[in-house]
Amino acid sequence: MTEASTARFNSEASSWDSNPDVQSATNSAFKEILRRIPSLSLDNPNKPTLLDLGTGTGLLSLLLSPYTTKTLSIDPSPQMISHLSQKLQSPNTPTNITPLCALITSPDDPRLQSQKFDIIISNLVLHHIPDLKEFLTLAYGLLNDDGVMCLTDFEDVGEESRRFHPEGKMEGVERHGLVRTEMVELVDSIGFKDGKVEVGWVMRKRVERWPGEWGKDGNGREEVKDGDGDVCEMDFNFLVVWGRK
Repeated sequence: MTEASTARFNSEASSWDSNPDVQSATNSAFKEILRRIPSLSLDNPNKPTLLDLGTGTGLLSLLLSPYTTKTLSIDPSPQMISHLSQKLQSPNTPTNITPLCALITSPDDPRLQSQKFDIIISNLVLHHIPDLKEFLTLAYGLLNDDGVMCLTDFEDVGEESRRFHPEGKMEGVERHGLVRTEMVELVDSIGFKDGKVEVGWVMRKRVERWPGEWGKDGNGREEVKDGDGDVCEMDFNFLVVWGRK
């Protein structure tokens, strides 16, 4: 991610878990990942290892932890990782999650200690990545043979996709969703087998009625009261980018 993305997510870390859109996207991604990866089963005696790239405060890692033998949760935002680390210090939290604050660009990064993974996930990360081919190549290099990546993010279907983010939160946004045909070509070109880019779910999201309505920081949810007839919502497709090494 860029420095702009990191700065933005540092500032939002304390309120991240209370964002209903974050919760909605996380829960939907969790269900979709479980549906698509049979090895993520509570009955599996040989549970897989998992890498969560761009974990944020670890919401998805925490949901998936009962299904894995170990999870490495990476994010370049110190504040996001700090919040995850605080959660892991509480009683009854998983012991198989390792948080790591880092910006990983190579499978040979020494901070990874030569680890490879059975599953790689990320949710709402790809639209912040400047070079998607570099990111997918990294994922490929970090997978065990026959390992799978399952990445989720919203789809770019045209000009209206820009409205996924309020104008005050465009810092660090590299693209307004994923272009399905481009992602298919990338997955195939890198060498993934069984590559698929499909709609996994549709999320209904409140959006600005006009650019900048919610102010410079993009937080204006209390300005419009529910029931006044002026709340604007849109449906956004979420794509699942899938491939096997």
